[in-house]
Amino acid sequence: MPGYANRTIRYDFPELSEPGEQVYVVLRNRKTVPLEMLTGPEDGGQEQTKDPALFSREVIARMVIDWHAYDAFGVGPDQEPLPLPATSELVAKLPIEIRTTLSKALSPDPTPAG
Repeated sequence: MPGYANRTIRYDFPELSEPGEQVYVVLRNRKTVPLEMLTGPEDGGQEQTKDPALFSREVIARMVIDWHAYDAFGVGPDQEPLPLPATSELVAKLPIEIRTTLSKALSPDPTPAG
């Protein structure tokens, strides 16, 4: 099949999963997307300087393909997984462990010294 290899990457969170459940997030591979998906506003227009946390949530939301995760603010046995498509508001409900992992995954690779 033509195209890029490894267009998506799945991140599993077994330490957050109940028995018989799998908590995971599938992201677009940052190496195979246009730079604008990681840096620019969704509408492509000029935008005022944003809160870095909000900008980070927006970028993560653009990159999410699939997930099976729950609202970290929710309690009780009847929780439903967060719906798709991902939005910055839904990303804000993810546990810190998931958000940290996704932020690191979308951060630029460090440039080698020299």
